[in-house]
Amino acid sequence: MHNQKRPESTTEPAVPAAPRPDGVQLRARRSPKLIALGVLLVMVGGIGAAALFTSNADQQPVVVMAADVLRGQTLTRESLAVVEVPGSLNVEKLGAEGLDSLVGQVARTDLPEGAFPLARHVGTDPLPAGQSLVGLRLPLGKLPTTDLPPDTTVRLVGLTDEGATTVDAVVASRPVLLDDGVSYSLDVQVADADADLAARLSAGDQVALIAVTREG
Repeated sequence: MHNQKRPESTTEPAVPAAPRPDGVQLRARRSPKLIALGVLLVMVGGIGAAALFTSNADQQPVVVMAADVLRGQTLTRESLAVVEVPGSLNVEKLGAEGLDSLVGQVARTDLPEGAFPLARHVGTDPLPAGQSLVGLRLPLGKLPTTDLPPDTTVRLVGLTDEGATTVDAVVASRPVLLDDGVSYSLDVQVADADADLAARLSAGDQVALIAVTREG
């Protein structure tokens, strides 16, 4: 028997991979999700920076109390200051250009440090000689629903059985709605001779207020 000769293998031996030089680094494959996340973070950061810039740019200089000033005291330049607040601040305030108009005025109400003083908070001396200040608490229906700014001439009408009783007065502070939602408080200026009567009528809830035309 003849020995059969095995066919020679046609498979070529594997060639070893060439070594990578030390200075060559393989580039990592980037994940599309990570790329998208990075773009999103950049966009969010840009929007936040724009919003911050806008809020800082929309500043408004306004007048603020730099010290406590009590009712009846005179406002000085030192008792006032100018600060910048966001233009979107939903608070009634006086622009910085109105500061000089407050200097030398008398406070009609207490103005604590940090408060925003307005033109209606100041005026002439609230208590000239021979005048008294009386506080009133009036429910709806016993005062007009229209605005009653300071210096409005009014008349207090007594609601007693002793006959018609009236007291001429001037509004010293604008009516303020109380927490009960149905009553207002305000101060009125009356002659010294009428102060006791006005106070008694107010304490007994026996007074109504009407606005009248200023004479002269």
